[in-house]
Amino acid sequence: MSADERSVKLHQSASTESANFDRFVLGASMAACAYLAQTMPFGPIGLNVSTMYLATLFMMALSAVFGFLRIESAISTMNANSGYLHMIEMGQLNDFSMRQIARNAVDKVAERTKTVYVLRNYTMLFSFFGYVVTKVYATYPV
Repeated sequence: MSADERSVKLHQSASTESANFDRFVLGASMAACAYLAQTMPFGPIGLNVSTMYLATLFMMALSAVFGFLRIESAISTMNANSGYLHMIEMGQLNDFSMRQIARNAVDKVAERTKTVYVLRNYTMLFSFFGYVVTKVYATYPV
């Protein structure tokens, strides 16, 4: 197996595992939303426990939205990269300046994937901490 084949296989494996992980995290977010929606007490909006649960639910739902956007942007990044590579293979980007312009466009698409990844993870983390704080506050009110 040549070095090129190994790098291609490694990239394919990493892409597959990344996609599987994104789907798993999205499923976990959706399951957490369903759990919160079923178990949270409903009440008037104000400075109370039910509003804290509602804020946690909205934060988890936002995490799920970012999960969907992450999957969508990963697909867009793969399409942009494959288009860029196809243009190189067809000899359309022989000029360095044209290649740099095309590469910058691909990098801009890839940056959205990273941004949505961070937003998804932070909203999930904040919703988890919000849930724990709400549970503790509901058990031991101040």
